[in-house]
Amino acid sequence: MKLNELTPREVFSYFEKICSIPHGSGNTGMIADYCLEFAKLHGLKARKDAADNVVIFKAGSSGYEDCEPVILQGHLDMVCEKEPDCDIDMSVQSIKACTDGKMVWADGTTLGADDGIAVAFILAVLASDTIAHPPIQAVLTSDEEIGMLGARDLDTSDLTAKRLINIDSESEGILYVSCAGGVRAECNIPVEYEDVAGGSKNDGAQDYAYSLHNGSVCFDVKISGLAGGHSGVEIHKQHTNAIRLLASLLSYASGAADFRLVSLSGGGKENAIPKEAKAVISVRSCDVTTFEQSIKESAAVWLQEISASESNAKIELEKTDAVADKILDSHSTANVIYALQLSPDGVYKMSQEINGMVQTSLNLGTAYLDTDKLVYKYLIRSNTAAGKKLLLERVTTFVKHLSGKVVTMSDYPAWEYKSDSQLRKICVESFANVYGHEPEVTSIHAGLECGILAGKMPGVDMISFGPTLKSVHTPDECMDVASVERTWAYLLEILKSL
Repeated sequence: MKLNELTPREVFSYFEKICSIPHGSGNTGMIADYCLEFAKLHGLKARKDAADNVVIFKAGSSGYEDCEPVILQGHLDMVCEKEPDCDIDMSVQSIKACTDGKMVWADGTTLGADDGIAVAFILAVLASDTIAHPPIQAVLTSDEEIGMLGARDLDTSDLTAKRLINIDSESEGILYVSCAGGVRAECNIPVEYEDVAGGSKNDGAQDYAYSLHNGSVCFDVKISGLAGGHSGVEIHKQHTNAIRLLASLLSYASGAADFRLVSLSGGGKENAIPKEAKAVISVRSCDVTTFEQSIKESAAVWLQEISASESNAKIELEKTDAVADKILDSHSTANVIYALQLSPDGVYKMSQEINGMVQTSLNLGTAYLDTDKLVYKYLIRSNTAAGKKLLLERVTTFVKHLSGKVVTMSDYPAWEYKSDSQLRKICVESFANVYGHEPEVTSIHAGLECGILAGKMPGVDMISFGPTLKSVHTPDECMDVASVERTWAYLLEILKSL
C-alpha cells in the first residue's frame, strides 16, 4: 500500500513528498526551498530567512476574511537515526516510508513524522480551496531538534496573529497549554592532583600516605543498566541517577577506607537521566579488603532500594591493572564525592495549577574529571520563569561553597500557563464535537517552540497537539494512520470555529 492511498489523501500526499526530501537538522535548505516553491505555485505570499525558516500567508476563506488570523506552526527538521546495517545516506537520499494501512514507518531509519506530519497538515490547509479558516500565518521553523535554533532566529515583526496552534505533540487526545523553559548549567569545581611516585601535590606539599613505597591497588567501579529516560517528561518517575549512585557508594566507602580518585565519568547528555557511570579508584594496599567490603555493602543496600524501578541495574567492582601516575589529593577526592552526592537533582516543585505536573526540576546529566576541575552539567527546567531563576541560584550557591563557578548556556523561556485562554476554550469545545468527549488538558515538562515564540510574541494565546507518534527519534518511529485522520478532522473543526 502507498502513502498517498491513505486517508486523508491530501495530508499523506504531502507527507510522502516531505519524506522524499532530505531534511535532517542542519540540512533544511531543500525542504525550505520546497515550501517556498509550494507557496509560489499556490499564489501565496511567503518568505524564507537565512536560518531556513519559512513563513507563508493565506487570506481567510469565504466568510472568514475579516476574522482574526491564526498562526499554524511546526518545524521542518527531523532527527536522522538509522539501523547499523542501513546504507541510506540521509543527508542526500530519501527515506523509505512504508505502511500497512494502520501504521506508517520508515525502512531502517527514523520516519520524521516529528514534525513532518505538522508540515503536511499545514500545506494541505494552505493548498485547499474548500476548508473554512481565518487568515493563516504558517510558520515553519528549522533546526528545532538541535536547540530550537530556527525559532530563536525567527523574525516575528510581520506576524500579527494573537493565536497560535503548534502541531508538535505526539499523543492524540492531549492538549498542551504550557511547557517548560530551560537553561543548561555547567558547574566547574577546582581539584588538585598529586604525583603517585613522589607523593607530591601540585603545590609541592607531601602526602606520604600515597607515596609509592606504601603501595596501592586500583579498582574500577561501574554502574550500568539503569532505566534513564528523558529529563523532562520522565523526571517524575524518579529513576536512579547513575552519577549520584556512584558518589553515594564512594561516600560510604570513604568512611572505612583511605582511597583517592583517579578518574570519574558518567552520563552523556544534560537532557537524559544518566544510566551509566564509572570511576577508577586508587586504594592503599592495607585498605583493599575494607574498601571492597564497603562498596559491596552499599551496593547491596542500593540494589534492594531501587529494585522495583531498576530491575536491570548492575554495580560492578573489579581490580584493574591500570597504573595511576596521578591521583586526586585527599581534599579534592572528598570534594568531588560531596559535590556529586549532594548537589540538587530531580523534581524540585510540583505545579499548584495542574494536578500531577512537575513545575520545576533539574537533571545532573553528565560529569567528568578534567585536568584541573570536576565538570558536571545540568539541564534546569521550569514552567515558570521564577522557578528556573530560583533553582539556578540554588545550584550557583552550592557550587560557590566548593570554590567553583557556574557557566550558563542555551537559556530559553517557558511557555507559562494562561488561566483565561479563549483559544483553549475553542479547542476543548471542538475536541468534544469531533471525539464525543473532552480532551486531557495539561502541561509538558519539556521544551516546545511555544516557549521561544511566547518570549518573542508576548500575549499570543497558544496551544499544542498532534496525532499519536511512537518511538520518535529512533529507527522504530511510527505514526498511527487513524490518529492522523482524526487529528486532521479536529484541526479543521478548530479552524472552522475560530
